[in-house]
Amino acid sequence: MMRKIEELACGKVNLHLDIVGREENGYHLVNNVMQTISLCDRLILEKIDSDQIFAECNREGVPGDDRNLAVRAALLFRERVDGVGGLRIEIDKQIPMAAGMAGGSADAAAVLRGLNRMHGNPLSVEELCSLGTKLGADVPFCVVGGTSYANGRGDRLHPFPSMPYGYLVCACEGEGVSTPWAYSLLDQKYGNFSEKEAYTPCSMDALRDACLKGSLEDVASSMYNIFEEPVLSQRPVAAELLMLLKKSDSLGAMMSGSGPSVFGIFADRESAEKASELLCCRGYRAYLCTPVNPK
Repeated sequence: MMRKIEELACGKVNLHLDIVGREENGYHLVNNVMQTISLCDRLILEKIDSDQIFAECNREGVPGDDRNLAVRAALLFRERVDGVGGLRIEIDKQIPMAAGMAGGSADAAAVLRGLNRMHGNPLSVEELCSLGTKLGADVPFCVVGGTSYANGRGDRLHPFPSMPYGYLVCACEGEGVSTPWAYSLLDQKYGNFSEKEAYTPCSMDALRDACLKGSLEDVASSMYNIFEEPVLSQRPVAAELLMLLKKSDSLGAMMSGSGPSVFGIFADRESAEKASELLCCRGYRAYLCTPVNPK
């Protein structure tokens, strides 16, 4: 049995994010197309000679106990698989936090995958995803990666044509967004989605067709995020970042998730690097990355 392994935790962007209704208990029902990107955290999982499970992170403010999704993922895996014991989780965090890029979910998924490898793969991918649903709606997607369509509460995954290769510039500058707050903005705008006439969901057909024919330009022009307008009206820095990306040579730009991270899609590395440099010259942090799809 391995005592120490490294696992990458890739972030994500949303190519389509919409609300199609609500359950009686208040949960929002979504249509969500997610794409794994190369911007990632690096995790080292190391077995220790105690029963303690804890995390250490290079970023201040990241808890080391079970408030951290990575720790909770390890605890959940230990409940399911015998012989896990104690674990130190070292997190080199590069994905911006509270940014709508699934950083915490990606770390949790990486722990599930990593522990499964350490113990000889006792659980199938489907079983890992099932564990992931207990941690958060994005965790099952982060377990499998690539391009996926999710519906229901966002944890029911379905095949979707892969996003064509290209370059992305992601940006986020410390404003932070609480997901419950973002949903409350939508509920105010669309009357809690209680009436069908209050909001008509946006079709994913154009995005699906664009991915099928491998047109990066059409992908960029067919993206949609219902959260973008209400959230960016309250997050001026993110709104400026999005404007700068749209004014660059991007094929298209959008906010990811419930924000406040934004991203632009570029046809070539040179134009992506120029956009990244533009943001950096304005004092912002920018991340040049690519889509990641399973081989």
